[in-house]
Amino acid sequence: MNHKWGLSTVALTLSMAVGLAGCGDKQAVDKKTTAQVPSDLNVTDFPIAKEKLTLNMAAFKPPSGKDLNDYKFFQEIETKTNIHINWNLTPGSSWQEKKNLLFAGGELPDAFYAHGILSEDTDVVKYGSQGILIPLEGYIDTYAPNLKKMLLDNPVYKKQLTAPDGHIYSLPTIDETYSRTKSTMFINKKWLDELKLPMPTTTDELYQTLKAFKDNDLGGNHKKDQIPMSFQQNWNNDLNSLFGAFGRIDRDVHKSGNNHLSVENNKVIYTAVQPEYKAAIQYVNKLISEGLVDQESFTQDTKVFNAKTAKGIVGVAFDWNPANQDYVSLPPLKGPAGQKQVWAEYPAGILLRGSFAITNVNKHPEATIRWIDNMYDPTNSMQLNKGVLGGQSLKERSDGKYETVNLPQGANEDDFKQVPPTAYSVWATTKAVGDMTIAAATGKRSKVDIDNVYAPFLVNNAFPKAYFTAEENDQISRYLTDVDAYVSKMYAKWMMSGGIDKEWDDYVKKLNEMGLDKMMKIYQTVYDRYQTTK
Repeated sequence: MNHKWGLSTVALTLSMAVGLAGCGDKQAVDKKTTAQVPSDLNVTDFPIAKEKLTLNMAAFKPPSGKDLNDYKFFQEIETKTNIHINWNLTPGSSWQEKKNLLFAGGELPDAFYAHGILSEDTDVVKYGSQGILIPLEGYIDTYAPNLKKMLLDNPVYKKQLTAPDGHIYSLPTIDETYSRTKSTMFINKKWLDELKLPMPTTTDELYQTLKAFKDNDLGGNHKKDQIPMSFQQNWNNDLNSLFGAFGRIDRDVHKSGNNHLSVENNKVIYTAVQPEYKAAIQYVNKLISEGLVDQESFTQDTKVFNAKTAKGIVGVAFDWNPANQDYVSLPPLKGPAGQKQVWAEYPAGILLRGSFAITNVNKHPEATIRWIDNMYDPTNSMQLNKGVLGGQSLKERSDGKYETVNLPQGANEDDFKQVPPTAYSVWATTKAVGDMTIAAATGKRSKVDIDNVYAPFLVNNAFPKAYFTAEENDQISRYLTDVDAYVSKMYAKWMMSGGIDKEWDDYVKKLNEMGLDKMMKIYQTVYDRYQTTK
């Protein structure tokens, strides 16, 4: 599953609630949420509700236009749980406006349900601290065995889901089988073979290889119109991890939550003012100034970029996984001073934290948490990603596992899988879920194959998924808008036109005048608090 649309809590026992909370108020909340089992609820067995129960949930309207209850999966869930969901569906393009109206005094649903339906940057902490979203940790402990186990097995998830006040207000979508890399390097093996060149292993060798790609008629049309290197400035096609060859990986502003931040020895670093960042930009500028990089790299969209790799007219591409099999993975390079091979890792786990939340109008939070916990059941999470059991998209094997069936040409994916697209539901593809399924053979390179090439070189030094207080968010936003705009402007300018040596000191000075130092103090405070979360 490729989440290019551009995607983790410990529930303690009631007796440990004070430790989870760190405050008397939170302990009182936990006791309140777990003290009395509603008479119409089955705590462990199915159905969940002894009498038919209806819950109102806000969700995204799928591209098909269907109500979620029209999918076989949700029909079977209703039969099993005895809970009917009245879906209030909104197209993604209209959701922001609709969401604002709901929180501003509109008719709140009992719960919000969909991959990232609430913003983890602005909604979860804000509306949780206001009491509109209720704390979930006590309910998880008593009524959600799947969630509880998953969070106990992965303590980092609890740190990532805990708000600054110690509460858990929302639940995530999780994919532990997701790719650990984003953009990686690919090289045109057909061109290498034609020129009898070895795979480059250093930045200097890459430079020589790109020159050879430029100076030879590899297209066979006597025009030398081939493109030695190309990239885009987005999550899946950029070149920022290449900066690691110069001593420090850069994680670019275009990646939400990775605004040129890294953590080294528990200190938050802003990479875009470090000397290694400067050296990397000088290297790329050298490539651009000698015509070795696509002049459209900073402006082209994905459609244009993909068309170039599909035609095989690019020598080295920074990409997710080119469809053209003439491209092979180019492992990370050693730097000009012998710097070791490194690449940015994006650890698999929580994709988005704001995928499910219960509001304060919900009169049946115990039944609701049991209902969502059922979605985190491994078999249900598998179905939400791969299709319903007994349908066309999964074939049961003799060893008890399931083999995925590729979508037939011309088939409708909704009808084939009988579940909505993954962005319209909530699930946890854990390693256990991954072990339940066997991907159908395609004969083509997979993202797993790419990750295996890059695995020895991956470095996880990113700023963690940590919640900010509302005040911290406001302060960060105040500084970040100007800082990011200026850094992005100079990044492109220096790569395209040079001048970084002359302008570097003034650049660093201006960033500090914009509040970079103050911004970094906030990031450090958030990181330190995250580290102390138990």
